[in-house]
Amino acid sequence: MDFSSYKFRASQTHLLMTGNIGITKNQEEEIKLLFDEKSTGINVNGNKIKWTPNKDEKLKDLLSKQKDKELPKTMQSELRKVHRAEKYNRNFNFTNKFTQKGIVQEDEAITLYQNYLNRNGNIVLFTKNETRLNNAYISGLPDINPTLLNGVKTGFDVKSSWELETLPFESDPLISAYEWQNQSYCWLTDSEEWITASCLVNIHEHGLNNEKLKYFYALGSPSSYEDEYYDEYVTRCKEIEVRLIFDYDLFVERYPYHNLEMSRSEWMETINPTTGEKGYDINMVDRVVEKKTVFDPMKIEELKERIEIARKYLTNLK
Repeated sequence: MDFSSYKFRASQTHLLMTGNIGITKNQEEEIKLLFDEKSTGINVNGNKIKWTPNKDEKLKDLLSKQKDKELPKTMQSELRKVHRAEKYNRNFNFTNKFTQKGIVQEDEAITLYQNYLNRNGNIVLFTKNETRLNNAYISGLPDINPTLLNGVKTGFDVKSSWELETLPFESDPLISAYEWQNQSYCWLTDSEEWITASCLVNIHEHGLNNEKLKYFYALGSPSSYEDEYYDEYVTRCKEIEVRLIFDYDLFVERYPYHNLEMSRSEWMETINPTTGEKGYDINMVDRVVEKKTVFDPMKIEELKERIEIARKYLTNLK
């Protein structure tokens, strides 16, 4: 198969950029120092040294790595998957409850983030992107079309955090996967910046039911007051509702027929001992965390080099 013009998805790019191909700059410097020691008998500190078999073996190993330029294992693993998927027309996409929430609650997360941006009287109107974008190296399907934000062409990627525990802190660095995806989207759309907005929105009804069912079966399927573990099951369900719902009224509005174990009065009367506020709802401003990526042409040049290497590897893979 010929992969000489294969286009990688923006979501894959971080897997191409892992590790070093060949040797690092530090290892290059180490080779130079070892050559100097071998030829002069003097180390970097100016002291006389003895050339040993161990040093000779280390030099040979570094020179071998410099010549062979083996691809990092993570990169190899992704490329092998790509090869099999393309050759046999298979889809190896991974999914779990976290990604499912992101898919089902995408619109709710986008609405929350747009309201967050407009909370001080701004006018930011998102338009949904339905077109897969391509250039000579990559393709991508951003959720939202870029727009001008404070005079800068900016794109947005909205992520739905599973629960409060997994919502990043403002001081946390943006993970590599999102950084490279954002750089890729900037490249595809000619944008100057791309923002990853982590949003804390309610769980969808199906997801809430699934979490409750885990306790239902673990406690022997208690279905009435007569069952020994029914009270504990109800308690566990309330705990799950508090963990995965952040706007009680919105959940009820969206799923009016769902039987929540915690009544609205019980939900709203609970007092937060830290803030003194009533209710388990979390304020909108505390449910959005933004991370900005500034377009870096140098990173794109690095990505191009990796893609060319990846294409050769795919074409030669047997």
